[in-house]
Amino acid sequence: MATAVYINVYSSHLDRGATVSSTPREHYEVDEKQIMVGKPLPQWPVAGGAPVVKAYDGNQLTLERLGKTFVLRAGDEQEIDDSEHAVGMGVISRTYCCVKLVSAELLYKGSWQQGSTILQKLEGPIGEGEVFYPNGDHFKGYFHLSYAHINGPAHAAEGRYEFADGSYIEDAWIHTSDDKDPMHWGLHGVFRIHHPEGPDSIAMFLHGGRRYGFELFLPDASWEKPRVREWYGGGSVVRYCGPGELFHYEVVDYQVDETGKSGFTTLRLTLRDGEDVYRVEQYGGKYEKNNYDNSIYEPSTRVILHLPNGDSLDHYGDDVREMKPFDGYVDYHDAKTGKWRTERWENGVLADDQEWKYDVRAAKETTLPEPTGVESQMKALVWADGHIEYNDKEWTYDGEVKYGRPDGQGVLVGDSYHGNRRYEGEFANGVYVSTEEQYDGEITLHVKSGENGSYEEYDIVAKRGRLNIRGFWNYEITSVKADSITIEFYEEKYVVRPGEPLHLYNEIEGREWSDGCVYDSDEYTLDITWKE
Repeated sequence: MATAVYINVYSSHLDRGATVSSTPREHYEVDEKQIMVGKPLPQWPVAGGAPVVKAYDGNQLTLERLGKTFVLRAGDEQEIDDSEHAVGMGVISRTYCCVKLVSAELLYKGSWQQGSTILQKLEGPIGEGEVFYPNGDHFKGYFHLSYAHINGPAHAAEGRYEFADGSYIEDAWIHTSDDKDPMHWGLHGVFRIHHPEGPDSIAMFLHGGRRYGFELFLPDASWEKPRVREWYGGGSVVRYCGPGELFHYEVVDYQVDETGKSGFTTLRLTLRDGEDVYRVEQYGGKYEKNNYDNSIYEPSTRVILHLPNGDSLDHYGDDVREMKPFDGYVDYHDAKTGKWRTERWENGVLADDQEWKYDVRAAKETTLPEPTGVESQMKALVWADGHIEYNDKEWTYDGEVKYGRPDGQGVLVGDSYHGNRRYEGEFANGVYVSTEEQYDGEITLHVKSGENGSYEEYDIVAKRGRLNIRGFWNYEITSVKADSITIEFYEEKYVVRPGEPLHLYNEIEGREWSDGCVYDSDEYTLDITWKE
């Protein structure tokens, strides 16, 4: 979809007929697919009825309102409605609403690089250039080739970005691609915007020049209160709390952090709606001169919305409106269960969702004993419901806990390195209580291991845990008894007894790499003997 019409609302003051000041007040975008002949123009912000679309062909728009006809060509802006009232002393306050028809195509003027290689397409803008956007925005700056690949080049540019409503960003950067698509030739991230007739603001942008999330207007004076405006789908979200009264969130606190998170600018807001308090964190890539790596020209622009009940919504900035999921993909974090899932919403209705997963942010990080009884410590994440993950899910426990560690009935499951091994039963002080007889003495094993015919010999003390022997890394000692040692690898079990050596063979198959090089197969042997 492409923006075809801007609706701009301005305020001005006239002193004895002369305009003293004129200030842009509201700005709305209308997509070309929303314009229908015979229907009112969408998003009309003033009372009294919207103008009716009489004709539209992409380059010319004809409107009719209150018996008057207005014909607009691409680039034209005309006043459609106005109202005024006397302030006093000969001063009149005037509000007027204008419609601007914008071009349907993006236009680039400037230097262009040609050429390509077998694996790289290098064609694209480079050096001084200008971009004229379909929505009326304009960018002028210097284009850099940031990298090139088989799908085409990606470029970053630094310069001044001017919006059609008169506001601008003095030091901006944009990301472009090899096609002239305004969805890609635009701003990404959080920027400081300069308004000619009002206070500066901080806003987030996605998909070109469109604003999303909350825009914070910074006060000019210490006695002025900051205010916010919510943007969704390229348009300002207007909420009403009574006849003719607009709703406004109260700004309790705000913070603009341009140095904290590497490569990102972060806007933090604390907003109040009656008894409810929301915390909003908007962050996105920040332009850094002569630094055009992947995180700079195409950043992970995100919004985290913390709800009054402790839940949070993590999304790309254009998926939530009025503090609720609306249209798109949202990561929903449930504070009560400590879990999260990705949800897909369509027009305010939940359309699809994924399986709930444990949220790391809800876990307590600690150090616990190795749960199978191996004499070592492991880093662990512990959830309130008794779920524990050891060393990036090397082991996962679910069951009863005491003082933040397994204690009571539970189930412990290992990852592929442990052959997906499962222990179910009693745990005490963080460790699985084996039902088999435990051996307190020390048993020495003699090891002879080899690779492709080359051998080495040494002794080890039998202890529960992985062997970590070359070629047999994931083979694991699971039981140490006075008369036998059990070694497991997935579903296979091997036993070493006095006088009964164990011989193992393992072949790792060769493979051909993408560059054509061939990696030969390796043959490993292992002999383990009970040493008296």
